[in-house]
Amino acid sequence: MSRIPGLIAVLVWLSGCTSDAGEQGPPRRDCKAVIWAQAGHPRSALHVIGSFDGWATPGASMVARDEGWRALALDLPPGEYGYLIVEDGAARLDEHNPLTTFRADDGREVSRLYVEDCGEPALTVAADELGVDDGRVSVRARFWAADTEPAHALAPASVATELSVEHSSAADGTIELSSATLARGRHAFEVEAEDTAGRRAQARVSVFVDPIAPSFDDAVIYQIMIDRFYADDGVALSDPLTPASRAGGTLGGVEAAVEDGYFEALGVSALWLSPVYQGPDEAREGTDGRLYEGYHGYWVSDSRAVDERIGGEDALRSLIATAHARGLAVILDVVPNHVYETHEIVAQGHAQGWFNEHPSECVCGTPSCPWSGFMQTCWFAPYLPDLRLEHPDAMNFAVGELLWWIDTYEIDGLRIDAVPMMPRAASRRIAHEVRARTAPGRDRLLLGEVFTGPGTPGVAGLRAYLGHDGLDSVFDFPLMWALRDVLATDSAGFTTLDALLDHTEAELAGSGAVLGRMLGNHDVERFVSVVVGDGGGAPWTQPASQPEGSTEAGARALDRVALALTLQLTLPGMPVLYYGDELALAGADDPDNRRVMPDLASLSPSRLALLDHARTLGRLRRCSPALRSRVRQTLHVGDDTYAYVRVAADGVGGALVLVSRADDPRSIYVPGTALAAGRYRDALGGGTLDLGEGGVEIELGPRSAMVLLPEDDACAP
Repeated sequence: MSRIPGLIAVLVWLSGCTSDAGEQGPPRRDCKAVIWAQAGHPRSALHVIGSFDGWATPGASMVARDEGWRALALDLPPGEYGYLIVEDGAARLDEHNPLTTFRADDGREVSRLYVEDCGEPALTVAADELGVDDGRVSVRARFWAADTEPAHALAPASVATELSVEHSSAADGTIELSSATLARGRHAFEVEAEDTAGRRAQARVSVFVDPIAPSFDDAVIYQIMIDRFYADDGVALSDPLTPASRAGGTLGGVEAAVEDGYFEALGVSALWLSPVYQGPDEAREGTDGRLYEGYHGYWVSDSRAVDERIGGEDALRSLIATAHARGLAVILDVVPNHVYETHEIVAQGHAQGWFNEHPSECVCGTPSCPWSGFMQTCWFAPYLPDLRLEHPDAMNFAVGELLWWIDTYEIDGLRIDAVPMMPRAASRRIAHEVRARTAPGRDRLLLGEVFTGPGTPGVAGLRAYLGHDGLDSVFDFPLMWALRDVLATDSAGFTTLDALLDHTEAELAGSGAVLGRMLGNHDVERFVSVVVGDGGGAPWTQPASQPEGSTEAGARALDRVALALTLQLTLPGMPVLYYGDELALAGADDPDNRRVMPDLASLSPSRLALLDHARTLGRLRRCSPALRSRVRQTLHVGDDTYAYVRVAADGVGGALVLVSRADDPRSIYVPGTALAAGRYRDALGGGTLDLGEGGVEIELGPRSAMVLLPEDDACAP
């Protein structure tokens, strides 16, 4: 019964007892759908129209219930339906249902209803019925009998596996299981139960025992472009033949870095891997007329295969196992928006309307097809057919492929590519299916790429994809742009940054989301090259220079990167380190920003010192609850200087962060009420000082920072 390595199957027979109906057997399933709504006016008529009756009007009348609610119960065959609520002739989406689909005849977005097959039994595990305590897993599942079957007497429980059955009862269908202490890493179980008539149901459970970060609020993510990282055994790569050629990095190279402790030294708790899909061999012409290879993984020719050029399936399994054994989560970059033209679904999909058409007339970002007007229908390139996710079958295909990777490789999250290029229904549907499929619900991170511009308009663009029914996180592009304005170009001061942080916190309040906060990624110029000022050069003919810190200008550039890393790793949020940023790796726009990861032995002393600074910050963040909380209190903000306090969620302990970008010494006044009076140590190596009840002036050197912790804090060096 085991489908993948590490998947443990548990077969349980339920002991018989009397159900509520007075029959022998567990409770029965009920798949009637009930739609709820409230009218805008008490005397308004509410109806439901839907695909289940051909959208006939006026539709089925909703029945009045308590406290102004109306309801409609629908007994429908299993399957997927669309519907709308109609109030006094005006149709609308169901505001209580986050899932939508699209009407076939006119493309209108409608609410989605999925009716399960109650002719089959079911076994369920809710998020609050699964727990991990000191390496021991406890599971509480519930068996539901098919609604069409006569009740059956049930035999005694029997199980022989890593999970033990503690209790089972057909009175309420519950099964309680527990494990002995499990090794560190992710463990998957498929629990299967049956009645004495031989009707079986399964539930899949997957849980991470002893992860470095107990939740992704606590995480530090490291972004890896596999082809540009390291070769097998951690061997450094040579530069590719052209900036857009394959360099030869492998999954084995990433695994070697895990085994060498590179990520542990940086305080990293999760690895984000570039797409591992099988891609094409041929190079293709870009909009600039140059040839590009698909080394990056976003050209998907087979959406269920691992590219052999990066190591194939065995290498991915080995890397995941090695990472999990060290408490590291693994996040895969997935591409639900498009496929490569040779993908097996393309010919059939075109015939069935699965793809947006006319690629030559609507390639994203061209003069005739700007991003602003065609975000959801443009194609990245003529050879990358763009899935029309408004088609139910295309949506089911795209979501099913993502679930396959989760089930097959037991990964810990998805980085979802090109989220705004898909209808918003897609990200909500992905979130729903992943959480429903992989108990305990939010055990896996759903991190969306929502590329936005700077400032408050960019923040508004992020909010639309977050919330209880949305993604767990998106990348904070507005903060990335602000950090560049403040620390790379000096086009804004810390006052602008602080105001943006306040605005973002207010806009996202109640969403439950944690933002991915980065200095850069694979689509923008490297941070250090923006500081130097040559990041805007043509990536093929004017590659960015690499500062080593041996000149005054180079030293200043590395200092600015150090300050940016200090903010990234001490502000609230989920830091995302783009490979090489901890080394001030240079790069102009794509593909120059995707240079190979250098051999650490080749680095200049100044760049090695920057790496040590990043490691200090990463380990400090992992250690300090205050630096992982969502609490930030601004103490001082000016154009060139900034100070804030971080306090742990339980209110115990705290950290004081001070930053100056000025080229001359500056002082910041810290009031006596900022933190408890006492002696504090600078975790960045600046010594100790006393904070008294009357406040204190703290002097910072040129382009420097401090992170002050109580001297007796276990995280203080």
